[in-house]
Amino acid sequence: MFLFVYLVVVIFSISKQRKKGRVVSGWTRFIVYSLFVLSLIYLLAGVLAFSLIMNPLVGFYYVGVIGIMVEIIFFVNMVISFGLMLLSVSIYLDSKRNQESTPLLHHLLRLGVHILLIIYIF
Repeated sequence: MFLFVYLVVVIFSISKQRKKGRVVSGWTRFIVYSLFVLSLIYLLAGVLAFSLIMNPLVGFYYVGVIGIMVEIIFFVNMVISFGLMLLSVSIYLDSKRNQESTPLLHHLLRLGVHILLIIYIF
């Protein structure tokens, strides 16, 4: 859930930067929207697994399906982790392209937030 909210904030900040005339690369937009879709899949798979477990009749028959869903969620977590690292690098490169005076500490804090999100989703 935190990842979903964080990506909504990032999408709004990217759209605000584009309105100000700053360059936001297509690669950054692709990564953000891909992570947004993957976080929706992650949320929906978690809700579906939780709803199947709570129903004793359906949950008993779908134990194998839930096992497969856990593997899918793990794979999605790996892709999201890699995407968050790429997002950190892409945002850093976009700020250098715009010749902004953003301090390196700001980018390191963003990287730290991405690492905390990765730890949280695992």
